[in-house]
Amino acid sequence: MYSNRKIAAEFTTAPSPAAKVSLTVGHWVMALLFLCELLVFLRVEERDHVVVDRSMGQRLKIGLNITFPALTCAEVHLDAMDVAGDYHPYMEQHMTKQRLDGRGSPIPHRAIPERANEYEHGPEDTGAGCQSCFGAETAEQPCCNTCDELLRAYGNKGWSAQEIKKEAPQCVDDTRDDSIRAIKKGEGCNLAGWLEVNKVAGNVHVAMGESAIQNGRFVHQFDPTRAPEFNVSHVIHDLAFGETYDGMALPLSGTSRIVDAATGTGLFQYFIKLVPTIYRAAPDAAPVRTVRYSYTQRFRPLHNQPPPTAMLPGIFLVYDFSAFMVEVTRHRSSLAHFLVRVCAIVGGVSTVVAFVDWAVVRAKRLYC
Repeated sequence: MYSNRKIAAEFTTAPSPAAKVSLTVGHWVMALLFLCELLVFLRVEERDHVVVDRSMGQRLKIGLNITFPALTCAEVHLDAMDVAGDYHPYMEQHMTKQRLDGRGSPIPHRAIPERANEYEHGPEDTGAGCQSCFGAETAEQPCCNTCDELLRAYGNKGWSAQEIKKEAPQCVDDTRDDSIRAIKKGEGCNLAGWLEVNKVAGNVHVAMGESAIQNGRFVHQFDPTRAPEFNVSHVIHDLAFGETYDGMALPLSGTSRIVDAATGTGLFQYFIKLVPTIYRAAPDAAPVRTVRYSYTQRFRPLHNQPPPTAMLPGIFLVYDFSAFMVEVTRHRSSLAHFLVRVCAIVGGVSTVVAFVDWAVVRAKRLYC
């Protein structure tokens, strides 16, 4: 039934200027909070969960790409050792050396492959015969078909290879790697590839001299008077421990350390803390087992060492493992969570604006 009763006057009063300001501010606050919440919803965040690392007896794969602009490929040898007492001279089975000219450009020759141990499958499988190790043969390494295999065998025995390099056919007349004999002083060298070590604390290094194991100790044989000639300038293009994933931080990748004539050569040490990590791109994705790391560094100039100290010039990557493992999961908020947050914003701001307007009106009635 139609009623012609009029609406009370207090309900037809136009909103006051203060109410209009409150509504305008409220709308802007809602819009700002909505945008902030939208950015949070669109952002993918990583959630970390720390647990004790219980993995044992595993191996660690290290990917390395490093350039030595002032060392020839004949001077660059990669060695590894760890606290378990395992020594690995000439760890270059899965590395490739590339000669560089004085400007850092690759010399147009075939890269020098540091071959895997062909003897592991027997000489009959390689088709390359079995050349002598000149007394350094072992059951694990019965053949030395390349110069590097011969040097590795001598290093494992703790013997000096200074003279054998001048006489062994593998080193003097290596017909398979003619570019080795063409190496000249003044060239640089790029070392790239990977190596596998025990999952315990240790170090990987490129240092002066020939590596060998003597009396249960890992030593480098070199002439201290020639140490100033071993320029340790280097560029680490890439250094990764284990697998990598998109967005993974590799702090040492892109690091460049160049020594000048005033500073001279010396010992670069990178102390690397490894944190085993399990990474998932989504809560239900397959895990990626990798290792993240942080590092500190130290440089000890050779000329600052008092005689008769004979410091070994080189680059040492000294690594140690954390006792904890981090489980990282990339996570994004659900749509339902986002909508609930938006409703909360609208309701909350509306309530606050209404309260402010009520308080202003109440104050005007009391004091005006």
